[in-house]
Amino acid sequence: MFENLVERFKRNPYFWAAIGSMIFITILTPITRRVPQPPPALGTLPEYSLTNPNGEAFGSKELAGKVYVASFIFTRCQSFCPMIVQHLTELQKRVLLGKLPLTIVSLSVDPEFDTPNVLKAYAEKAGADPSVWTFLTGPRDSLTNLIEKGFSVGVGAPVITNGLIDIAHSQKVALIDGKGQIRGYYDASSEGIDEVFARAEAVVGESLL
Repeated sequence: MFENLVERFKRNPYFWAAIGSMIFITILTPITRRVPQPPPALGTLPEYSLTNPNGEAFGSKELAGKVYVASFIFTRCQSFCPMIVQHLTELQKRVLLGKLPLTIVSLSVDPEFDTPNVLKAYAEKAGADPSVWTFLTGPRDSLTNLIEKGFSVGVGAPVITNGLIDIAHSQKVALIDGKGQIRGYYDASSEGIDEVFARAEAVVGESLL
């Protein structure tokens, strides 16, 4: 058998050299993959307390010391929210697969409709794992103030057209470190999720130094 392999190598050395290179690269990639430097802090969130799908208080106190990604959605949204949720689902898969201590938080911009029970049903339909991903609601004034003045992104008032509701809101996700500092804004797209995951790894690693 060994003689047969030697003979095949002699007949096509370039093929076997290519195979060897691919094996080498496959082994080496996880070792040499460089995690990017942690992004700088852009501001600090105020303390806040909202309500999770179980009707419990949930906010900065419960998130203290945790790195998390915040998004802005509402359950009646027919435009961008389904796309945002789809990409967050992919992020959740990567978090679970990589065992990265990263939390995902989605704040509703339609709190009058998005009660805890509504959010609970929506989270279950989206396949959100409660150990990783939670949805939050609360008084509109509190949410609007937190989103605009805390996260520094815009949110509009509900507008109903032809029986459909629309609420202007950010399509970005924000990366927050364990001190409640905003470490960046990223698109809720495949490329944006790739970047926020890599940046989150860096921020998590920073906390371990």
